[in-house]
Amino acid sequence: MFSKNLSLSVLSICDSRDLSYETASELCDLSPRYFGSIARGQTAPSINTLEKLCIGFDKSPNDLLGFETSKEELAFRIASQVVHFRIYPFINGSTTTFPVCPHCAGSIEREYQLFCSNCGQRLSWDFYQYATPLKKK
Repeated sequence: MFSKNLSLSVLSICDSRDLSYETASELCDLSPRYFGSIARGQTAPSINTLEKLCIGFDKSPNDLLGFETSKEELAFRIASQVVHFRIYPFINGSTTTFPVCPHCAGSIEREYQLFCSNCGQRLSWDFYQYATPLKKK
């Protein structure tokens, strides 16, 4: 999620300032190839690289990561209860279940992981034993 938000922010900044990848990469003291992979969301940059992007674009980390308010950012740090799961059938007639993220409604790959791999939401599994199947739309 954070790479996607960063990618969208970088593309938006380049478009609004009419910057090429090469010019923007020079502003941020990054190689054009690496900058392009960040802009396309193909790589997750390190904290040092995020700092270079913030300095080069004169933006805060919250601006680059797509958080409009600090309250929105903190919402991801507060654990949300996982209370739903999806049922997937196999060809042989058996089924398997996957927990559902309360924030993005994406399937969670493993039970009891601390964060959703799709959106980054912190998860709480305290009441998962009482989880119910998510109804299909």
